[in-house]
Amino acid sequence: MIEPPSEAEIVEDGHSMDDKQLVPANQPWWQDLVARPLRPNTTPVPVTLEQLIVAALEHSNQIKVFSKLPLIRETTVGEADAAFDWITFFNNRWDDVSDPVGSSLTVGGNGTRFNDHNLSGSAGVRRQTRSGAQVEMSQRLGWQDNNSTFFVPAPQGTSRLTLRMTQPLLRGRGAVYNNSITVLARIDQRQASDEFQRQLQGHLLEVMRGYWELHLERGVLLQKLQSYQRAAEITRQLELRAQLDASQSQLVSAQATQAQRRSDLFRAQAAVVNAESKIRALVNDPSLGSSDDCELIPVAPPTIEPYQVDMQHQRVLAVRNRPEIGQAIKQIKSASVRLNMSRHELLPVLNLVTEAYVSGLQGNGDITASLSRQFDTGSPSYGVGFEYEMPIGNRAAKYRNRRRMLELSQLNDQYQSTLSTVQLEVEVAVRELHTSQQEMAAKFEAQRARTRQLKTLTERWQRNINDAVTGSFALENLLDAQDRVAQSEFEYLQSQLTYNVSIGNLHRATGTLLESEPVSEYRAADFETSTANESD
Repeated sequence: MIEPPSEAEIVEDGHSMDDKQLVPANQPWWQDLVARPLRPNTTPVPVTLEQLIVAALEHSNQIKVFSKLPLIRETTVGEADAAFDWITFFNNRWDDVSDPVGSSLTVGGNGTRFNDHNLSGSAGVRRQTRSGAQVEMSQRLGWQDNNSTFFVPAPQGTSRLTLRMTQPLLRGRGAVYNNSITVLARIDQRQASDEFQRQLQGHLLEVMRGYWELHLERGVLLQKLQSYQRAAEITRQLELRAQLDASQSQLVSAQATQAQRRSDLFRAQAAVVNAESKIRALVNDPSLGSSDDCELIPVAPPTIEPYQVDMQHQRVLAVRNRPEIGQAIKQIKSASVRLNMSRHELLPVLNLVTEAYVSGLQGNGDITASLSRQFDTGSPSYGVGFEYEMPIGNRAAKYRNRRRMLELSQLNDQYQSTLSTVQLEVEVAVRELHTSQQEMAAKFEAQRARTRQLKTLTERWQRNINDAVTGSFALENLLDAQDRVAQSEFEYLQSQLTYNVSIGNLHRATGTLLESEPVSEYRAADFETSTANESD
């Protein structure tokens, strides 16, 4: 159970006895009390907004989830580029053949079965070059023996070293086309970084709101406590004078108001604990403890200093920094790459195919000697040719090209829409900042006026407490005035926090939340680097 400061710590005008002379005229009475412990059976944990943001960057599970996306997309870059790696291969086979003979030329003589024993194997490397060529070099070795009289020498050791290359001349030609998949993967990885920035700023904005919400709920609790103590003081005075001149109706009315305000305290106490739990869920910092053992105390008060901004300057900042705009531009780049690929794929397939090989043969099944014969006997063999392929009508490539053009047009429109949306958000954020600043000043004046009214009505009730009719009427006015003061104090507190949240919303709208004061010493880039190191 939360135990707010006792009556002795708060006087009628709301100031602490010790701090009454130190509170500035424009500082609300609850501001210093918000930063004091309210639960004596728990460990106080003072926190500032900057501390919570840094702790969230280091510990938040949700931010860790967000941060993995760029790292995941980064793997696709290496995967796409790996298409140009060398590939090694090896295969071998043993064939033991026993076929009936249908021609005397198969084995010669009077043989009725052809018995052939053949062991072969090959190994080599192949790769696709960035120009589109398919290159393969392989070495084949073999050993063969059979019962044919025409098979001379027997057994035989054979070898063949082959170099084969297929070079596209039209479709599939050139480094620009063949590197397109890698380029697309890199653009996608950068889009993921923009998405991480967007999600990160959104989460940090929630942390900021959680901090100010905790400040709000603690201030509300103190305001409701003071309202309860005012009702309790009136009840105490009426109980003391009940036997003299105070009417019973006044006492009943005061007791009912006190009971109602006491019930409001329970709800306010729960709201404080709920606000702490929200911060813990957003930050996930073990040092914040649990709500049963630790009390989070927001020690940094909300700012009330004027914040001047220029609309046009904020629009420029948003265009430069908003991740959504960066994502839209990168999507257009990706669509342009895909459109160029589809245009290239309109071409027919025309490949230049070349192959050259040297071979050797050695009797007695001497495979090793056959390897030497490849280079010292005979001459190389070669072949050159062309491959051509073109679908009749080429409809698939044409429709693909048409789709890519429509997608690029759509993304250009999407970029314009995103730009308009971002500018709208900036305009709304700037206006909200100006409005909340004006509202805060007005609420402050209203709260001061209500406080003066309460003082006047309190004095009036004190003068008419012994009059059954006038005193009762004055008491009802006094209790209503106390409720109006509590409401005006709440509205002023709420306007303070709305103003501070609107500053964060403006930074979020311009994409500069990570460059604002609370996180000036802890960049998102540093966070990404540390996360990448952890993953390694």
